[in-house]
Amino acid sequence: MYGRDDQDPPCVPVPRRKTNLDTLWATTLAAEDASAYDQFVLEAPSGHFAQTRAWAPVAARSRPSHVRYFVARDAGRIVGTALVLRAAAGPLPLPFATIDRGPVCREPADVPRVLEALRSAARRRGIVRLTAMPYWTGGDATLVGRALSAAGYRDVQRADGAHATSLRLDLREDPQALLAGGDRAQLRRLRREASRAGATVRPGGRADLEVHRRMVRERFQAGRQAGRDRSTAWYDALWSAMLAGAQRGGLFVCEHEGAPVGTVVALRHGPLATYAYGATSDGPAPFSKSVLPLVAAIEWARALGCAQFDLGGVPQANDTDPKRAHIAEYKGHFSKTRVDLVREHSCWF
Repeated sequence: MYGRDDQDPPCVPVPRRKTNLDTLWATTLAAEDASAYDQFVLEAPSGHFAQTRAWAPVAARSRPSHVRYFVARDAGRIVGTALVLRAAAGPLPLPFATIDRGPVCREPADVPRVLEALRSAARRRGIVRLTAMPYWTGGDATLVGRALSAAGYRDVQRADGAHATSLRLDLREDPQALLAGGDRAQLRRLRREASRAGATVRPGGRADLEVHRRMVRERFQAGRQAGRDRSTAWYDALWSAMLAGAQRGGLFVCEHEGAPVGTVVALRHGPLATYAYGATSDGPAPFSKSVLPLVAAIEWARALGCAQFDLGGVPQANDTDPKRAHIAEYKGHFSKTRVDLVREHSCWF
């Protein structure tokens, strides 16, 4: 039977130690805990929209799973949180769980204790495998990757999985700098081509999210993109939780000759906005269908006071896939500042 300690083979022989942390594992959070959780994820440098309570209804519909909240405190002070997705078969919980872009900690030094507290809390509830991908960058990402390895986690990063390298655009520079400089000459050309062709861009509504979905589905059916379409419930949750207001996310639509031809969805978490999803219509066009909505998303993020715009994943050094290389080349027109993230890790308890 899953969950018995004497039947849970460890990933590697890792010595256990007490964390001296008080932990909470809950289906929902009471008002005080919910407020503290929200504030911690917002202020922590490793916070990410995928670890917010706002994202929970979207995450719950991304795969068959049950959402659980984990909070670790040291003498009453929160040192770690996690939005845990436990795999499920209907109402039956399975012994596998994932933490997308988490757990969240304020300091890399807190990660080992939080991982150990997570291990204990998960094992007590019959979870035998946990996958995690804390959201740290640069040197901190290296430190946290080492902490994961020391805790018995194995690097399971896939080239087609959640990205571990990104490009970022600094929004604190002069607003005119987005299209300035020799390294953005190609971006200026793409924008001119779209404008001369008569393409326009506007914010999208709920019906436009269905247009975005249709474009995504067409790419899957044509074999131009791997994967499968998400459910109607997922799109409903994405709209209501992240896009219905103006603060957490934005949908931007490019139109040409009266028809939508490109979409971009950007999501915001504190000072960071992220290009999350994009799609284009079938058929050729004499311009880039995504340049105008992506520029509009960047301008939206800057207007909200964001400091950086994350352009999403680009291939790592050893990834030679031509489709991903083409996407990276396009994103490079906006920024060439590469950011290394923590790779995905998994551990059997």
